[in-house]
Amino acid sequence: MATDRLLADRFTVIRLFDAYARLLTPRQQQLVALYFHDDLSLSEIAERLGVTRQAIHDSLRRSLAELARYEELLGLVQRARGEDRRRQALLRELDGLEGEIRRTVPGRAGQRLLARVRALRALV
Repeated sequence: MATDRLLADRFTVIRLFDAYARLLTPRQQQLVALYFHDDLSLSEIAERLGVTRQAIHDSLRRSLAELARYEELLGLVQRARGEDRRRQALLRELDGLEGEIRRTVPGRAGQRLLARVRALRALV
């Protein structure tokens, strides 16, 4: 993923940062957090840290390039997204099964099956 695009895609950077922050230096962690979590401008960060705006920009670009490289190598964020999609699909299936049980299985047998569906939902 291009670092220019990462600069514009706040949500993606935050997810990458959550996954890989510990692999960055403390200074990189600070810069990314100030810019993306605290929503400070490059100028505000530069003033706070006593460096130039360009230095902050360059450091952020390098930090984002590292985050993107970690994702290319390890794929934790992509894997988590896939797991989220699978989880949502499973929950939809359980919703459908619950509805079908309510419509077609009366009495205690239906209640037992619904309890099993609830137990499965708790595992998801």
